[in-house]
Amino acid sequence: MNNRQCPKCGEEYSDTYRTCPFCEEEAAIKKGKPLRRRSGKRVEKRQRDSSGGAGGIMLLLTGVIILGVVGYVFFGEQVADAMGIRSDPVQADEDPAADPPPAKPEEDEPAQPDPAPGSTDQPAAPAEGDQTNPSGGDAPAQPDVPPEPAGPLTLSQTSFSIAAGETALLTTSGGAGEVSWSSSNENIATVEGGSVTGKAGGTVTITATAGEESVACTVTITGDPWVSSAKLSLNKTDFTFGSSETVQLKVKGTDSPAVWSSANTAVATVSESGLVKWAGKGTTTVTATVDGQTLECIVRGK
Repeated sequence: MNNRQCPKCGEEYSDTYRTCPFCEEEAAIKKGKPLRRRSGKRVEKRQRDSSGGAGGIMLLLTGVIILGVVGYVFFGEQVADAMGIRSDPVQADEDPAADPPPAKPEEDEPAQPDPAPGSTDQPAAPAEGDQTNPSGGDAPAQPDVPPEPAGPLTLSQTSFSIAAGETALLTTSGGAGEVSWSSSNENIATVEGGSVTGKAGGTVTITATAGEESVACTVTITGDPWVSSAKLSLNKTDFTFGSSETVQLKVKGTDSPAVWSSANTAVATVSESGLVKWAGKGTTTVTATVDGQTLECIVRGK
């Protein structure tokens, strides 16, 4: 028999084989098929190499796993702390992916009122009369200070003139108590709170009263005179009197004050109240002007 050399694997084999038996063995080993030849150094070597390589890999992996477990047991916490990894285990009954429970709503505190402009956070001072002693007792009562006297009641004007339809203001000073106002003839002028309004031509007296004091102002209203529709008359229209005698004249039909005058004061004089006084012998006319009407009385002195 002659030997042949395989051009593929370089092995020599007997020429009784049609193909290289070594290459067939190699292919059978890779495919896991049974070998046709069970003996031979080359076959045994290939089988040892195949099984030995897999066993070495398994031993290497087992060693690495054992070293990792031992290292974790002895040095796991130190390594986790150094790397900033949380080592606390997640509790079994907690789901890390679950949403956190809703936060409990906070109760709204009652709104505090805004402090008044200019106020501070300091407690308000006790009202006058409510002061207490810091030691706990009541503060001593303060003596009552009598008010200063206001002085006599006076008016800002004692006489003035306005036209009908106009308004002028009177003011007071001094006096005690509330001031009340009045007009002697509201057909000529009215007054309210010191405000005088002209109504018609004529003269009136505006009076201010406070307590027991009264002050007056004479106001002349210019314009068309007011004439009363009432029938006015004097208590006397003609009389004669002698030396040292007096006669009181009065206007009937109105309460308005009259303006009195005498045409000849050498015979008789007349006061603001209508009192006629003898002055000498002769004849004169005493006139009363009131409510837009003029009344006359003939006076004779003997």
